[in-house]
Amino acid sequence: MPAGIFFERYRRDMAFLKWPIHYVGLAIGMAALYLWPLAAGYDYLLRLAIWIAAWSMAAAGLNVLFGLTGQISLAQGAFMALGAFTSIWLATNGVPPLLAIPLAGLLVTAVGLLFGLPSLRLKELYLLISTLAAQFVIDWLLRTEGMAWFTGGAYAKLAPPLTIGPITVADTYGIYVVILTIVVLHLAALANIGRSYIGRALKAVRDRDIAAEIIGVNVFKYKLLAFMISAYMAAVGGALWAFAVRSVTVESFTFFTSLEVLAAVLIGGLGRVVWGSMLGTVFIIGVPEAIKMAFLWLGVRGIDIALRDAVFGALILAFLLYEPLGLTELLRKIKERIRLFPFRYY
Repeated sequence: MPAGIFFERYRRDMAFLKWPIHYVGLAIGMAALYLWPLAAGYDYLLRLAIWIAAWSMAAAGLNVLFGLTGQISLAQGAFMALGAFTSIWLATNGVPPLLAIPLAGLLVTAVGLLFGLPSLRLKELYLLISTLAAQFVIDWLLRTEGMAWFTGGAYAKLAPPLTIGPITVADTYGIYVVILTIVVLHLAALANIGRSYIGRALKAVRDRDIAAEIIGVNVFKYKLLAFMISAYMAAVGGALWAFAVRSVTVESFTFFTSLEVLAAVLIGGLGRVVWGSMLGTVFIIGVPEAIKMAFLWLGVRGIDIALRDAVFGALILAFLLYEPLGLTELLRKIKERIRLFPFRYY
């Protein structure tokens, strides 16, 4: 009798969904994502979900760059700002919003390409410092008076309403559905990129770039491609956030935004582009909000923000100490423990 899991065709072995339970789980998960606001009915939770969806785009892009390619960056906040303001400028100049969002991402990839050029010579800490310089340079440029026409200057930049053809999407649930659909399509594309020859080349560069170059991988090309993908995803995430809140300023995307995105990638799981990025973003955004609501429920006033930051920092520290591979690895261990019960899992 044959034992184990095997396929007779290579295509079946490489399929994204292999078993019927995968299709059932995907259908249930997608239905839950789209329909849960109808059951919850809380506008606050819906806006929080939109926030998580937009930030998960930037985290997924950074996960391609850092997790798959091994090139660290601290400029995601700057790329999100460029994507937000570029999409608003395009939409106010006659471009339909649903076209302005990906078009802004494509335009920002040119900036990602520019700041990805040092990756040919720089690695690790030095590359981190160069991307940190990109964050501060772009942030400074956006704050100058000459860019007031683009950013709104001292005032907030107002985004036009999100439209689908002649239909204007005004309610929060409609905006959530549109943004969620865009995010799902982009994350599905990233998942397939990671499983293609491009993903294998990126992983080869991450593991040993010299060995990858010896076997014929164009290291510089794939490093630049990773920077471009990262910048595009961050720009689209910033654009989605801009059309969701309808009002953005330069202070909406700062250096701390880049830190939040990096923390989401590290906590979710490096190299786990879809699930790691999503789970990490839920943790980074959802946990502080949950702590804040808990303190409000307990009646703590005045020092609730300081306590929230202290508790959240302690949670991150404890998590990185006890599960450095991220939330995806923790969930995998839990799944294996359940599968092997009552036997022990090591």
